[in-house]
Amino acid sequence: MRSARQNNLETLVQYARIWRYRLATSAQRLRLAWGYAFGRLSQDDAQHVMLECRARAGWYPLLILSVDETLAQARENYTDHPALPQLIDSACARIGDKWEDYGEAIHEARRWAIEVAADYARQLNIALIPWEDVLPPEPMSNRQSDQS
Repeated sequence: MRSARQNNLETLVQYARIWRYRLATSAQRLRLAWGYAFGRLSQDDAQHVMLECRARAGWYPLLILSVDETLAQARENYTDHPALPQLIDSACARIGDKWEDYGEAIHEARRWAIEVAADYARQLNIALIPWEDVLPPEPMSNRQSDQS
């Protein structure tokens, strides 16, 4: 049988663990708040803050227009250019503020963001080169077998 002293010690250890967890969580939140206040959040930290706040805000987005995924899709259309990531980032910000969903949402949002990025590139005299202008045409035998 356990003594009262052992029970008290185990209870004290449990309280210490709970308080250690709460302090660590509070310290993490303070670090993120400090980074936010001074504009020094990393991309991962910003995403973490969004996920932490969505339940409190009552906001549960079903679709996320991701710069990384849109950039990957844009790189399927254009050769790589040093300005392409910034163009896609700006385009995604614009599309994210204006988007209304009517089906096929995420593909359409990415396609629109890529078009806006191409417009930005033209305005800045940046030449984005479509892959179809660089790669040799596909042989006719492959096209005919794909259609079968």
